[in-house]
Amino acid sequence: MRKVVVLLLLVVVSFGLFACKDSGSEENSNILKFDHLNGHGDVVERDAYLLFEYEMRDYVKYQIAYVACTCRAPEVNYWKVAYVEISKKDNSIKTISFRQDGTGHYTAGFWGDSNPVPSGNMPTLEDFEEKFIPWLIGKKLTDLEGIEVFTNDVYTGGEIKNETTIAETDLIDFFAGASVTTNNMIRVMKVLLEYHEQHYDNE
Repeated sequence: MRKVVVLLLLVVVSFGLFACKDSGSEENSNILKFDHLNGHGDVVERDAYLLFEYEMRDYVKYQIAYVACTCRAPEVNYWKVAYVEISKKDNSIKTISFRQDGTGHYTAGFWGDSNPVPSGNMPTLEDFEEKFIPWLIGKKLTDLEGIEVFTNDVYTGGEIKNETTIAETDLIDFFAGASVTTNNMIRVMKVLLEYHEQHYDNE
């Protein structure tokens, strides 16, 4: 009986040591840091969490959770979950969904933002699916270099300006009232693309 108690204590201590080691680790592979930008132009480093990562033959499936809008009251400041597929052949975005996965059979995403966005022309989730997300599809990290905000002007309230000009000015105008949503989606996709290249780059 005494040996059993000693053995159990050793197991408990071992788990405790491993837990301390993990909690003290500065690098956690499922947490990606991104520079969150609010509507006033303030930048704060925030966490985006990789909830799911699964390697297929030609692409990798991801679920990534992040907060886009921080201007709402805390009790309704929900997390967004984007389902993303990124190619292993050229490291480009194949799919972004806040609803079903690539098969259309399983709910893999969650919008978590206002719908419609209560400013400007009030774009809805459907508008993002039909107009903004297709702008991101097919893009690689190199395509988004120099793009920090979805505008060609200095970002309202700050001094942030792209080094690369966005050609689709009609889209910029349409989503002008949803800058926090568009800007942070770009920023999260960039850190996810960077992560993907570090782990799956076959070029």
